[in-house]
Amino acid sequence: MKKIFIIAIIISLGALYASAENNMPKSQLHMKSGELVTGNITTRTSTSVTIAIDGNEYSYSTNEIAYITHEAKKKNYNTQRFRGFIDFGYGLGIGSPRNNVFLIETSFGYQFSHYLYVGGGLGVNFHKADLDSYPWRQDKGEVAPTRNDPDWKFPFIPIYLNIRSQLYEGNRFTPYADLKIGASILNYYGFFMSPSIGIHIPTASFLALNIGVGYTMQQAHYKLWTRGETPGAIPDGSGSSYLNKNILLSSVSLKIGLEF
Repeated sequence: MKKIFIIAIIISLGALYASAENNMPKSQLHMKSGELVTGNITTRTSTSVTIAIDGNEYSYSTNEIAYITHEAKKKNYNTQRFRGFIDFGYGLGIGSPRNNVFLIETSFGYQFSHYLYVGGGLGVNFHKADLDSYPWRQDKGEVAPTRNDPDWKFPFIPIYLNIRSQLYEGNRFTPYADLKIGASILNYYGFFMSPSIGIHIPTASFLALNIGVGYTMQQAHYKLWTRGETPGAIPDGSGSSYLNKNILLSSVSLKIGLEF
């Protein structure tokens, strides 16, 4: 799961770089010959101008140039429209018992203003139990006690309402606050909540990078295996018995994602 998270970061940063490069304002060199050269100025001195065009650089003497104009920089953030988010993250479990979790979160909704986005989405959270934080198994006839393993074979699938706010208007490095609240409805069931804060980095009118930290709380149920004579234990027909345990799994995560 960690490798997937690293790959997601690389893809997101690549998209950020490509989008930022494409969104750079262009300049026009109006040559004395009547030619118009359009690109990104990389170097400018009193005697020459170097301009990048499709990855190649060309230098011109200032004696060849009549004058230079520049395109206006495009606004990096469009409001009042439908938006989508996809975030990848990895969380370290806190408390006891605890799970580490690799998460994927999506959200689609409407940006009512710069300060208010309301949407909904679905997540896929892969939990891995930290066995040292779980109680000992106490199976009937057990020779060597071992830690209880909740054995999360399938991912949690939470569905949630998502509310997000940019904390002030700005084109670059805008802080945001985000809240997802709902419940897991597939594989495992229970209440889900995930608040987070971070930095919103627009790269174009249609794309932004979000980097944040979050807290996730997931209600879960597992079987605590016990000796058959344990009060309240439920026999499973194989000589062992278990207690149904209701727990809240908490984790703190780093998230990185794309907004479009």
